[in-house]
Parts: sequence; structure tokens; C-alpha cells
Amino acid sequence: MIFKYLITYIFCALLIFLSGLSFKASAQTPSSETDLFSLSIQELIDIEIDIASNDKKGINEQPSVITLITRSTIESSGARYLKDLLKQVPGFWIGTDTLGTFSVSFRGIWGMEAKILLIIDGIEQNEMAFGSLVLGNRYPVSNISQVEIIRGPGSVKYGGQAALAVIRVTTLNQATGDNKLNLMTDIGKSGFHNGIVGFTHSGEVTLKSSQLEYGLSGSLGDGDYSNATWQALDGYQFNLQNNSNSQPTNLSMNLRYNGWDLNAQYEKLKQEDRLLFGDSGLFFSPNQRYTQANELTFLHQAISLGKEWQLNDKLALSSKLTYTNQKPWNSQGQYGHDLSRKINRSRVDVQGLYALTDNSSLLIGSHYYYEKAEVSQSYIFDPTVRYFGSNNASNNDYSLYAQYESDWDFANVLAGIRYENHDLAGPELVPRLSLTKTWDKIHTKLIYNEAFKIPQFDTVASAHNAGTPILDPETTKSWEMETGYQLTETASLVGNLYLLQVDNFIGFNPQSASNTTLGDFRTMGMELQLKWQLDKLHVNANYSYFTVEKSNIDSFTIPLNKDAVLGIPNHMFKADLHYRFTANSRFHLLGRVVSGQYACTNDPNFICGEPEKLDTIYDVDAFYQYRTTHTLWNFGIKNLFNSNVYAVQPFKGGQSPINYESTRVMLDFQYSF
Repeated sequence: MIFKYLITYIFCALLIFLSGLSFKASAQTPSSETDLFSLSIQELIDIEIDIASNDKKGINEQPSVITLITRSTIESSGARYLKDLLKQVPGFWIGTDTLGTFSVSFRGIWGMEAKILLIIDGIEQNEMAFGSLVLGNRYPVSNISQVEIIRGPGSVKYGGQAALAVIRVTTLNQATGDNKLNLMTDIGKSGFHNGIVGFTHSGEVTLKSSQLEYGLSGSLGDGDYSNATWQALDGYQFNLQNNSNSQPTNLSMNLRYNGWDLNAQYEKLKQEDRLLFGDSGLFFSPNQRYTQANELTFLHQAISLGKEWQLNDKLALSSKLTYTNQKPWNSQGQYGHDLSRKINRSRVDVQGLYALTDNSSLLIGSHYYYEKAEVSQSYIFDPTVRYFGSNNASNNDYSLYAQYESDWDFANVLAGIRYENHDLAGPELVPRLSLTKTWDKIHTKLIYNEAFKIPQFDTVASAHNAGTPILDPETTKSWEMETGYQLTETASLVGNLYLLQVDNFIGFNPQSASNTTLGDFRTMGMELQLKWQLDKLHVNANYSYFTVEKSNIDSFTIPLNKDAVLGIPNHMFKADLHYRFTANSRFHLLGRVVSGQYACTNDPNFICGEPEKLDTIYDVDAFYQYRTTHTLWNFGIKNLFNSNVYAVQPFKGGQSPINYESTRVMLDFQYSF
């Protein structure tokens, strides 16, 4: 362990020395493309994307509630992984599930299992055993160019794992001429260390008078996600340092030529786990505590080939073939606690966009995929009968969807509908309607969405084998209203209200230790955002609030507080402040104040006991940034006040809170070629 850290520090020192040779000579004004202070509020609003619309439009014209995170924002955030960016977005917060894994909640609902869809360079990332979005020390931001988020359902355009939100990531592979080397490291007390080394190389070459654009990126990470002492529900304790090491490896490639687009991805997360389901090994033979960490792995390999045709000035067609191979939730552990499964999916997408008039368009698309799962080892269940009496299973899924969008005098109107039929979920028909209107300084949106969840292989198998089969599909209805006002040229205020209803909610049942249909659940709330940009000072702040409007689910609601649920804070205030001393030097302050979360903290039976309300979280990062023509440096402190930042399990699943982010020194270095 000491040798590993020593090598990392030597590598860090070498990079600092080499870049320092040109430090003074290159101390010039940085490129505006990566300068947080280069774009005004109006220019940020006018950045065009198409995550929710048919054609590219600015954020205020998008027919959904949207968050856009640019590369300059990423470089000024101090973030290491995607979860760190999401912590600053309205409505999102970090939680923990089983086996020491982390994901996010959104608007009062745990989003890990097939409710929030992650797409990277056009390829879906959710693991295919449960549909889970497993985050934690995963998806390093060093290779991310832009993040677009639909804060609300997106099933009409994106299908049955987009019931709460859609996160679409574009990597630096998609750029041309972007060449970077990154080193990020955090150092805490008692030898705590976490580091990432990453690179990106892209460019173009001429082949037969046409340009071949290419991009290649990779990263390696290493370090414990926590150095705190963890205490199980029955009082058992151990230190997570040297028991929670995460090692993410990412490689990706992109080639573009004459309208063809080839993407290849390799991503593997190796993570140590001694928590299991909160009992640290007691639930399974030989019913003894773990004395060493198990190795949990997630493997994702994918390749896609797409082609675009502009047939005439009105009609554009695109198609894509994608093959994904995964080994999710595989583990090797003490006492023969081994789990081995593999899943693959072959998918074809076809989409057409027709310009009906100068102000209206029709988007029509379809997809089909075939997927197959096989489990060969398991200490949790009998693998030979896991899938309805067999160790393997297969599914088919196909869809047809359409979106009509038109800019009328009274509003921009979008109406969409999707039909999807999945072997496990059955057929679903969901609509979407949005009215968006922009004036000189005001915009408003009225949005109605319906969505559905496709339960994956092991969700259905878990429920069936426990004798509580999933009989009805999980569906979501969402009503949203957003209004924004640009107060001055340097300040804007945006607010939105929402009502989110989930029927036939599929979740974890602590009595059967399996998935099942739990009941109906409804939340309502608001999100406010303020932007204030002066010549030398930028301030972004947002406040999120939710309350439980209706629930008949016992596994995560709080008996003594009907407005709250386990693990998810009702109130969150997040802000970031950026001050420019000179053209090259900046100070960044990012903070989160999170109301006390209810958590299961004490129960010898590993169910929950009486939920306890934890203390308010005050999580603040402060760092100084220096830029030159080719380098970027960050020096600072994360969790400045050493607040107890808890990741709480938002359901009664046997897992006590994980205190996972203590005070640590941060050092970042980026070299652009």
C-alpha cells in the first residue's frame, strides 16, 4: 500500500516539475473555450442542445426542465467523478444501496434501480441485471466535455429506464484537437489517499479528401471511498480505510468519417466491500463476520456504429447498431462468497426527423433489442433456478415513438407518444405534452409526462423466487411548471414546481429480502436557481425542497413524519462562488447545506428499528486555481469544516449510514498539449 502511494506521489512530482519548466513562459490568458468567465448569462442560455427537443434549442426553449454543465464549469468544480457534479444539481443527492455502492436520489425518490438513465456518447450505461445506476468513484470528470440533464421523466424519447431523469454525457472524445493529461489527488489523515490519472487525445487526418476525426481517452483511479469507522445496525464496527478501495478503469474511442460514427467503450470498476447487506457477512453460510474485504466488480464493454443521412433539406435519417456486454455485481469473497453473471444486449435504433415547415418538425423513431443473461455462481441464491427454473434467460424489447414540435404564436408546443413492449414489463403507451413560451426576459414552461419502468432480469427473478411476483407495471406521472426571469444582464432567477406520482412502486421488501411491488407514492416540491455574474465574481445558488404528498409504502416512509422518507433530505441549499483575481488566477468556493436525513442506525435484527434524524450537513470545498496557456492547477481543501457527510440507504435494507467524505487536501494538475 505504501509503495502504491509512493509511486503516485513520484508521478505527481514529475508532472509538476516538467510543467514548471514552462510555467512562467506560458502564463498567458487562457482560451475562452475553457474560461468560466468568458460567457454571459444570455450566452449560456443560448447554448443549443436537443436532449428533450426535436431540433437543437437553448435551455429556456427546451420542452423539459434542463440542467447544462459545460466543460468550463467542470474544471471549476473540483469534482472527481460524475456523482460530484450531480451533488450540485437541484433535486439530486447521494445515497447508498447494498454492498457499499452509491447512487443518487431525485425529488424525494431513490433513483438507482431503473429510474434514472445514464447515456455516455449515445450508449446506455445502466447495468442490465437490475437496471441500476451505480455511481460512487466511477465515471471520472477528467474526460467529460458536457453533461445535459432532463430533471424529470424522459420515457417518451428514451424508454423505460428514464422515469425520473435522464443524464446524457458527452466525452472529450467527441471534440477535435483536444489533448489533455490530468492528475487529480486527495490526501487525508492517516494516509488516506484517492487519485485519478487520465488522458484525452483527439484530432483529424485526411483520407481520400475527407476528414477522419478521432478521439481516444482513458483513466485510472485508486483509493478508498472513506476513511471513517462504519457501525452496523447491531453495533459491529470496522474502519473503511483499507476496506473500501475503488479502482475505476475507463477506455473509450470515437471515429467519425463521412457521416459514420463509431464508439467503443471499456469500463471496469473494482471495489472492496466488507458491508454486504449491512451485516458484514452474517446472513450467509458460515454466518461469520468478514475479516477481509470482498472484491466487487462491474464490467461494461460496448461498441456502436451509427450513420446519418441528410436526404434533402427537410428529411434527416439516422441509424445505429449497438452491442453491449456486461458482468454486473460479480464478486469474489471470503467463505466462498462468489457471484458470477454475464449479460449482453444487441440493439438497433432508427430515427427520422422531418421538417414539416420552418417552425415545425416531426421526430419518429424505433428500436429493438435482444438481451440474454446467465448466472453461473451465487452464494445468495441457487443459480441453477434463478430465472424461472433456469440459470439463463432472454428478453426482447421493441418500441415506436413520435414527437411533434411546433412554434405557434402563443407557445412552442411539443406532443409526444411512445409505445414499448418488453417481455417482462409487457406493453406500455405513454404520452408527453409541453408548452414553452419565451419573451424578452421571461420564459415559462408547462410540462406533463408519463413514464414507465422496465424491471430487468434479476428484479423480476428476485420477486418471483420470493413468492411476491411483480404483476403490475410501475408507472409515473409528472406535472411541472417552470418560470424564469432575467432580472438584469448579470442576474437571472428560475423556479419550478412539480408533482411526481409513482404507481405500483417496485422496491426492496425487507421482510422477504427481495424486490416486490410496494404501493403508490407521490411527492411534490420546488426548485429555485439564482445566477449572478459580474466581471470578477460569479455566484450560482439553488434551493430544493420536496415533501411526501401521498404514500402507502412502509419500507421507506417515516411514521412520525409523514413529509419525509428514509435517506433523502427534504431541504437542500447548494451554491458555488467563483472569484477572478487576474486572467490566470481564480478562487472557487462550493458548498452544500443539507437538512438532516432520517436513517436506520440501530436494530439487532438488521431491518431498521426506529429511524433517527441525523445532523444537518455543511459540506464546503474551497480551492485556488491557476491557469496558463497549457496548464491548470487546483490547490485546496475538500469538506473544509469536516462535516459528517452521510450516504444513507433510502429504504429498509439493513444498511446503516456510511460517513464517506472527511476533510482532505486536493491537488489537481492538467496539461493541454
